[in-house]
Amino acid sequence: MPKTRILVINPVGHPRWDESDARIYRSYASPDTEVVVRSLPRGPETVETLEAYLEAEREVIKLGLELYKDFDAIIVNCFLDPGVRELRKRIGRQTIVVGPAEASLSIARFYGKPAVITVGAVRESIDLVRERIKSLGFDVEVRGIPISVMDIEKDKDKTLRYLAEESLKARFAGADLIVLGCTGLAGMANELSKRIDMPVVDPTWASIKIAETLVLMKR
Repeated sequence: MPKTRILVINPVGHPRWDESDARIYRSYASPDTEVVVRSLPRGPETVETLEAYLEAEREVIKLGLELYKDFDAIIVNCFLDPGVRELRKRIGRQTIVVGPAEASLSIARFYGKPAVITVGAVRESIDLVRERIKSLGFDVEVRGIPISVMDIEKDKDKTLRYLAEESLKARFAGADLIVLGCTGLAGMANELSKRIDMPVVDPTWASIKIAETLVLMKR
């Protein structure tokens, strides 16, 4: 069976997270999957506002259309899924296009009632996550932690404490599991699950598994 090639597009205008994201995606990928991570030639620093989202969406579409022929699947590495719908429309079935929000929530529904915990230092980012979830046809509670994307890695234990606090509030409100609503939180699902004794879906894990499955179905 041929090797599966997956392109992960970081929808930001810098390569700061490319290496760490590649490690995380590869840790979740099957042995016969090749993962390539590329950031945008130009774009926002993070995607936490509508303005940044629109810029990222435009540049993701450009890069995706430029590179898709060399890959079996594309993952847009942002929970807001910028450019995913348009890339699917323009590429067709030749290359699978996956968004982390859609992948995560599609898997989560099999576990029970999910709640999404995302970064919330910029209030607009929570509203954007809610809008994306609603556009996918899901009715899911969304909670934010008082940390921006750029600050996630500064103190991981602090980030995990905030995630645990909001996750437990969500469980009290009836959630059966947690979906991490930001790909910047990738790699924290296992530790968070231990702290709160609940299943936690990592959007990078969900994306790579959905992408691999859809590629296999196409062959």
